[in-house]
Amino acid sequence: MVALELTENEGGHNVINNFKTDLIIRVAAKSHNDILKTMGYVRPTAANRKRLQRVLECPDFGLGGGGFDFKYSSEDFLGALCRAVGMEKLVVEQRIAKLTTRLEQERRAFKPYIWIDTGFMRKNQPLFALAACDHQRYLQFVEGFWRYSLTDQLGEAQSRIRAHVAETGGELGIWGKIKQYWFYYEKNAAYLFNLHGEVVGKRCGAESVGVVSGRQLGVINSVVQAARQ
Repeated sequence: MVALELTENEGGHNVINNFKTDLIIRVAAKSHNDILKTMGYVRPTAANRKRLQRVLECPDFGLGGGGFDFKYSSEDFLGALCRAVGMEKLVVEQRIAKLTTRLEQERRAFKPYIWIDTGFMRKNQPLFALAACDHQRYLQFVEGFWRYSLTDQLGEAQSRIRAHVAETGGELGIWGKIKQYWFYYEKNAAYLFNLHGEVVGKRCGAESVGVVSGRQLGVINSVVQAARQ
C-alpha cells in the first residue's frame, strides 16, 4: 500500500485530508478488533471500537475532544492506531505534530464575528427571554475564517450582512429593528456596515470610534467589491 506522503508546500487542509485518506484506507484493510488488539487492547470492547470509529469520522481525529480511556490520551490513541496499521513512526509523529499545531492555532486565534446593532434598550422584556435570544445578535463564520486576508473577510462579511437583511427584513425579533452591523476582525477593532452591506465607519479600541473618511470608505468598498469579482 502506498502511503500519502507529506510535502512542505502542502496547505494545512491538504495535509489533514491526505492523512485522513491514508488512515481510512489502511484501517479498512483490517478488522477493528485486530487493530485494537495490536494497539494493546487485549479484549476490545464496544467503547474501544466506538472510539476508533470516532477518530476516523472526526475532522480533527478526536484530538480536540480530550478523550481518555485509562490507556491512551487522544494524541496517544491516534499514534497507536497509525502504527497499528503500518504507518512509519516518524511519519506519524510529523503528521500528529502538524495537526496539534493547527488545532492550537485555531484554539488561540481570535474568531471574527458580526454583531448586529439594534440600539436595544431593555424595558419590560424578561431577562430569561433576552438570554435565550442573545445568539440572534451574532453572526459567526466557518472554522478557519480567521486565516483569511482582511479583504476576503470583509467581502464575506458583506455577503453575510446582505443575506441576513434579506432573510430578516431588517427586524430582529425581541431586539427590534436592525440599525447597523459591526464586523469585529480583532478583539477591539471593527468595521461598521450599513444595511446595504457597505462599510461606513470603523471602531478602534474598546471605547473610541474612529470615523472613516469618505475617501477611505470608497477605497475600502472598492477593494471589497474587486475581491468578490
